[in-house]
Amino acid sequence: MSTIVNDPNTRNDDNVRTTNSRLKFLDDISGYKVHHDDIDPRGYTVKLTSGETIGEVEGLLADMDAKLVRYIEVEIDDDIIDRHERGLYDDEDRHALIPVGLVHIDKSTNSVVVSGLGYDHLVDYPRSHRDRGYTTGYEIDTNDYLAGFHDYGNSYKRDRYASDDYRNADRLDDDFYTSDFYATRPSRNKM
Repeated sequence: MSTIVNDPNTRNDDNVRTTNSRLKFLDDISGYKVHHDDIDPRGYTVKLTSGETIGEVEGLLADMDAKLVRYIEVEIDDDIIDRHERGLYDDEDRHALIPVGLVHIDKSTNSVVVSGLGYDHLVDYPRSHRDRGYTTGYEIDTNDYLAGFHDYGNSYKRDRYASDDYRNADRLDDDFYTSDFYATRPSRNKM
């Protein structure tokens, strides 16, 4: 997946839009960019393997310890937002983090294809208001949700991260990111 490297040409302020001290939006950290050998998918259309469009890549969430992108942030399309009837989310909760292990980038079509998710999975997929940021609890909720049906779910140590100690921490440990949800696969385009 995308490696981030120092970029002396950027002048961004270090604005913090996450409450997880390990993760930062690439747009918000000065001195870093996507490595020149990798593809930067920001602005790309996000599709399911069925071909259905679900949104657009709005941001990349980087793990500052590992210097790797861990998530693409997707702004979910209105038709998915409108399908949610349970009152869990409001119109502002339109962003979701997709772990990079589920992502395949198709540079020829400027699109990102998400594997293992169906359209109906997105109705209840954990979402957030972008300005509130993403917590460790949100990361755990996302992995717990995916582990319920995704092929990679068996590689995630759900029981280990079930405690409030992890949910309320300001960062998760390296072991959290060893599941297949974060694995780079050789057959995929680089990001």
